[in-house]
Amino acid sequence: MLLNKLGVPRNVRLFFEPYYRVLADGSIAFPFGDEFEHVAPNLHRLPTAVNPWTAGCGPLVFISFSAMEAISFLSFSAHSFPDLDLLQFIAVGNHWENIPSITGKTTLLFGKDILGRLTDVKVSAALRTKKIAIRYTGDEEFHIDGHRFSEGQLTLNAFEKTLGIRSGIRTVKPRSYNTFFEQIKYQNL
Repeated sequence: MLLNKLGVPRNVRLFFEPYYRVLADGSIAFPFGDEFEHVAPNLHRLPTAVNPWTAGCGPLVFISFSAMEAISFLSFSAHSFPDLDLLQFIAVGNHWENIPSITGKTTLLFGKDILGRLTDVKVSAALRTKKIAIRYTGDEEFHIDGHRFSEGQLTLNAFEKTLGIRSGIRTVKPRSYNTFFEQIKYQNL
């Protein structure tokens, strides 16, 4: 019922159905190994789990903090993917260092805020097995591996251009909200 209330299209609900369970109170649990992401109308709890949540096994890979972010993204974008079997979603919770190796085309679904943009940079580097140091120096400025970025300027694209990197990793952000889950909640609840 919760996904239906949120306006998640039927084909998207069917795609994700094997990857979650509905609890007795109607809330939803997404397994992250021994932990789980818990979603109810007034609750969203992300685990700090070593094992990520995964759905699908296609070559088009989407990485986010939460399973609900993945479902929300696909709710808005399903029209762009006529064959959902080509998709794979990975939610990392609050512990993104253990992302499994990825062989497909990768898109990051982290928020528009500074935390999401910093995560884009860290996850992109982790996918290339590179460790980078990010240091906040105050005055809305970050030093990343010896390069300075203002908070407003910091994006994965700006970072890669500055370092001369072409990872091929994309980012997708919602237009009017920080996250896709935020967008679906405020448009449908």
